[in-house]
This record gives sequence, C-alpha cells and structure tokens, in this order.
Amino acid sequence: MVEQKKIDYRNVASQPDIISKIVKIDNDSPHCFGDLDRLLRSDQGVASLVLRVANSAIYNRGRPIKTLPIAITLLGLNVIRSLAILAITRSIFSRSKNKLIQLHVWNHSLLTAIASQRICVEMGNSGKAEEAFVAGLLHDVGKILLFSHYSEAYLSAMDYLLTGHCSSAEAEQRFLGMDHYYVGQQAVKEWKLPAHFVQYMGINLDEPYCAETEESAQLSPVQLSLAAANSLTKGAGIGASPWDPDTRKVKLMTLGLSSEFCDYLLEDLFMQGLMENELYQQCAHVNS
Repeated sequence: MVEQKKIDYRNVASQPDIISKIVKIDNDSPHCFGDLDRLLRSDQGVASLVLRVANSAIYNRGRPIKTLPIAITLLGLNVIRSLAILAITRSIFSRSKNKLIQLHVWNHSLLTAIASQRICVEMGNSGKAEEAFVAGLLHDVGKILLFSHYSEAYLSAMDYLLTGHCSSAEAEQRFLGMDHYYVGQQAVKEWKLPAHFVQYMGINLDEPYCAETEESAQLSPVQLSLAAANSLTKGAGIGASPWDPDTRKVKLMTLGLSSEFCDYLLEDLFMQGLMENELYQQCAHVNS
C-alpha cells in the first residue's frame, strides 16, 4: 500500500483565495462590480487574460474593451466571473508543459466547462449556465494539484490508466495513495469555496448518484450538466481512453437523459462545435 502523499493547497500558480472571493461575490450588492474589479487587478495575469478573451469575437460588442470596469459593465458580472475563474485555473495548469497533462487534464477541463455550460442551456437552465461552466473548470483541480506536487508518480498513474487497466482514481491510489476526489474535497475546504462545490470537485462524476442520499437522489441542474459533459469528453478520448459508441450512450443514459438527447450530444457536430468554440481555441494552449 502506497503511503498517502501530502498536498500544500496554497502551493498553486495563482492565489487560490481569489477563486473563493470571486465565486462568493453577491450579484445584488451595490459594490459587486467594484469588488470584482479589485480582485481581478490583484493578479496581473488573470486581468490580462480576462481582457484578452473579452476582446475576442465571442464576447466583443463591436468596440475595444480596454479596461476591467468597461469589461464588467459591457459583459456583466456572471460572464466576467467565469472568465476570471478560467484565467485562474489556466494559470494553475500552465505549470505543466507535459502533453498528456495538457490534453487529458487541462483540455478535458476546458472542454467539459464549455460542454457543461451548453448542456445546461439546452436543458432549459440558462440561469445556472455560468456556474456549470465554473464547475467544469474546477472539477479536476485535484488532478493538477497531485501532478504539481508529485509529477513523476502522477505521470506513472496516468500511463497506467490510459492503457486501460483501471479508472483514474484507482491509478492515483495505486501510485500516490490518494485520489483527485479526496484532493478536490480538501481544496473546497482549504480554498473556502461554497460547500456545494464538493459535488463538482470531490465526487466520481461517472457515478454521481453514489454521492447522493436516497432522499435527494435527484441531481441538480449543474451536477447533471457537469456529469454529462464529463462523460461526453472522456468518451471522446479527452480525459481517458476513448469509449466505443454504445458505451458512451449507455453512460449518458445512466444519468437519466433521454435517448434522443444522448444521440444529439453524441453527434460529431456537437463535439466539433465544442472544439471550434473560440474560447477553447484561445485558451486550450496554456503556455501560449
């Protein structure tokens, strides 16, 4: 049995307390815009990426956005909040130049975020779409924390799982004595994120109902969108070895989605749209 490793939850590329503060900003507060502006300015890299993405075709409103207050005013608090979390998580992942980590952890997280947001909208839950995006970005942070502390052991675990021996959690337990679900649970506590974020960062999304009690077996809109997006991207071979088409559909239907909606998600055009999304194109390469 491998001895459980130790994780320093403050040892990340950006300030983790910013994530908590940005997530907790009250949209109804008269100071919300000023609070977000101040937090973004505290990290130059985060502020720079927010402005860069805000000026991309996907968000630009026909005029250059040169300052954070203008970006917040034009795009709104929720969009800028999501872009800020994107910038922070991207800075965490940018520590690694390893191609396997970039593809199966960062690209997987980014695609899952975009897919989770879109699925949430498609299912009629537009009001939760931005949280679904943030949940996708953060759901695998436990993996990068493990990798950033124990890169050699984590790459061994990844090689092991990609050869089809077992799940990522089983491989992590084998080589590190803990898994990314446990690390994600601890990160929610250490970073003082809202307690319900443990349902995004600290559970097995392939079997999300296992984390529910019998009295509350219904997944929330964000949990359902995230679990579906995670399954979709892993099945496509981004985050895991690819699954055959029948397995991909069965896993989606296990979440309670209709056969017709599963077929829609599994169409090549849906995944192609995610890959061609400008946000993905701008941010997939963490070292550019």
